[in-house]
Amino acid sequence: MSGASRRGFSALGAYLQAQGEAGHTHVTLAFATLETTILRRSLPATARVAGRHHAWWYAESGAYHVWYGWRSGGWQVAAVDLAAETVTFTRPGGLA
Repeated sequence: MSGASRRGFSALGAYLQAQGEAGHTHVTLAFATLETTILRRSLPATARVAGRHHAWWYAESGAYHVWYGWRSGGWQVAAVDLAAETVTFTRPGGLA
């Protein structure tokens, strides 16, 4: 795992943290927004692959992209729409 990959997903974590601080408990992002504005890199091809419950998005919390991207801040993936290329994150209970 490269440091650049971790930094990219840490940027997503920071974005979601800011959304939580603003009182949001649901955030839907287009893959294009993730890639160009937040991560500043392409999502891996596996993020766009259907099957086994969209495995990349629902990977175990120990996976680097899950931990640095959203789980460490209390967020989880609520929905992935591969056709629309969107992902919705939720923060159960609106934890701060």
